[in-house]
Amino acid sequence: MSYWVSVRVIGIFLFLIMAFFFVLTWDPILQVVDIGAGLAELSAWMSYGVLKVIGWAGGFPVNKMGTIMSSGGFEVDIAPACSGAVPTSIYLAAVYAYPTSWRARWIGTAIGIGVIQAVNVVRVCVLFLIGLYFHQLFHETHVYVAQALVVCVAVALWLYWATRFADAPAH
Repeated sequence: MSYWVSVRVIGIFLFLIMAFFFVLTWDPILQVVDIGAGLAELSAWMSYGVLKVIGWAGGFPVNKMGTIMSSGGFEVDIAPACSGAVPTSIYLAAVYAYPTSWRARWIGTAIGIGVIQAVNVVRVCVLFLIGLYFHQLFHETHVYVAQALVVCVAVALWLYWATRFADAPAH
């Protein structure tokens, strides 16, 4: 019996991953609602608020135009790919594929979206500061460390949710 539960969970997870990526990337959907771009704007706005305070305390100005933030000669654009949409999608697919109650899923949804977006704001702020003060480290930190860190947070958060809130049926 547990074999079929596992097959079902994996099948639902893979289906949801494909559905989320379809929604995030298919042009006819993007013409109507672009979730990645919306989250990028939200991340830019929240990161700008944090960086404005850090800049005020640190003595450097921070400017924002749309999703582009700059200070001095450094400029960064928070693209839809940097919005946290992908790690959030992976996390949500795992939450909704897991055999548990709808109440637990809603708790997981709220916790996951909030925490992953907060971590993404921290990621954007740290990357901005690295780009501003240690520009030579920006690309590698962005591509190899920061993206993996947000995915690891999403996985760890799912493990926390599954052990704390999910009430999976006994095998």
